[in-house]
Amino acid sequence: EYFDFCISGEDDGVFPRRKPDKGIYEAAVRKYNEIIIMQGQGAISSQESGENGLNWIHVGDDLANDVGASAACGAKSIWFTMEEEDGVEAELPSWSTATEEELRKRATLDEMAREYVSAKIVSLEELPGAIVDVLSR
Repeated sequence: EYFDFCISGEDDGVFPRRKPDKGIYEAAVRKYNEIIIMQGQGAISSQESGENGLNWIHVGDDLANDVGASAACGAKSIWFTMEEEDGVEAELPSWSTATEEELRKRATLDEMAREYVSAKIVSLEELPGAIVDVLSR
């Protein structure tokens, strides 16, 4: 009822690549094209947008992997982030298997991705309004 299709990192054509690799987003555009071609419409590229192209939104909870990676493929993005009651972003767990270098690289990717946030939500109840807002720009 809400989605025409779903793409997973485990799907053929995506696995073993992992976000922030753009493969999962390219697979989504391919799947979309399969659907619209079956409906008798012409295919589009991930970079086309607007009235005659693909106007797509990716909703994700990770700045680098969801926001930054999908934006690199032409998507608008809605960042779903957990916040505490006072409006402060929830802290990530203090444990990690990542090295200090990996954590620094990740922090840089997160910071770079912030500019691509089209909307930010803290509850899934906010999603319909955020979609309307993003599409109206």
